[in-house]
Amino acid sequence: MGILDPDKYQGLLNAPDELDNIPVHLTRHQAQKCAAIVTAGHDGHAAYAEATVTVAKYLQALALDELPGLSRTAADSATLWQILDDLPWPVPGPPADQAS
Repeated sequence: MGILDPDKYQGLLNAPDELDNIPVHLTRHQAQKCAAIVTAGHDGHAAYAEATVTVAKYLQALALDELPGLSRTAADSATLWQILDDLPWPVPGPPADQAS
């Protein structure tokens, strides 16, 4: 497979799919914790940079949980959530000076 044209790629991903509206199980607490981690990573908290990738993997795994028979991610959503849940809540705002 060659390089996909960016416009075709967007069109492919934006095309409606009959599975798009299947609900996933995400609690309010989980949504808030994921948002806090992503925001901390974006704000420059070095300790949360890698955790933002875990949030993305968690959301991807949640999306696949409801679709039996589709390929799964390397780690299941429960395992990924446990990793995120074990992290302390990030302090809001930009980080204090961080040692390199």
